[in-house]
Amino acid sequence: MNDMEELFNLENIFIVLTSMAAVITTGLAIQWRYYRHTTENLKTKHAADLQELKNQHSEKYIELKQQNIEKYHDLEESLKKEYEIKKIEISEKNNVPLVQELKMVYVKYLHIRKESEEPIYSRFIKRLNKSYDIHSEYHYYRFNKYNQKNNNILLRDISSGIVDQRILHPWKKLTFTDKPSMLQEKVISQMVDNSDDYFSATTYYNGFKENNEDLYSKMEMETLCARLVADFSSVIGFQNLFTAEPDAYKIEIGGSETKLLGLEKLDEGVYFIESYNLKKGETLKLDFHVNWNYLLDKNFF
Repeated sequence: MNDMEELFNLENIFIVLTSMAAVITTGLAIQWRYYRHTTENLKTKHAADLQELKNQHSEKYIELKQQNIEKYHDLEESLKKEYEIKKIEISEKNNVPLVQELKMVYVKYLHIRKESEEPIYSRFIKRLNKSYDIHSEYHYYRFNKYNQKNNNILLRDISSGIVDQRILHPWKKLTFTDKPSMLQEKVISQMVDNSDDYFSATTYYNGFKENNEDLYSKMEMETLCARLVADFSSVIGFQNLFTAEPDAYKIEIGGSETKLLGLEKLDEGVYFIESYNLKKGETLKLDFHVNWNYLLDKNFF
């Protein structure tokens, strides 16, 4: 009897365990199906959200791309137009002949004494490596204005005495092809280029002497306007320096002289002449009537 009861109990336990296993299996199956369903739903939703984002950003990307393409095309067209304008300007400029719009020369006289008299002072000229007794001195300031930078100009200073040239704008150190040309006292020639304006200052020593007292300004190029100013106002006794007012001339290329009207006396001892449409090689001249006997007067100094 006891064996039968024990067997019965085992069967009951087995049935219970089997039932529990079935319940657990069913629960797990239900959970798995729920998990799969939820996962699929999430995947589907995520895919939908992702696609929506893609669509949104794709539309924005396409819009931005289109905007950039339009901007690029606008910029390209603008650059093309600017290039064409510059091309036309350069073409027109290349066809315009080089002219000197303005040549302005201002000469400031400081000392004038005959060379037969005692010198005013002595000066060492670095370029010539030599000291000189100075009897006369004046500063020759020259401004050249051109209509374009594409030029090659010779700046030349010539005197019966000594010249000391400085090219101030654009700044240029003096250069010489050889030592003999560097050691010439009476002349300096310098090439300048690639600027539409030049400014130089040259000191003339011992260049104002009898038969060499006149002032010149030669045109480096066809010139629209030329001005020449002579200022003696700093010379001691300049009021008695001349026997008559100076005369102004234009010297043609062949050497013939034409007297110019319009010479102005800007102040005591300051003279000004202006002329228009001069040819390359033509020269403005101021002819001074100097009282050289007065310069011999010791009271002049």
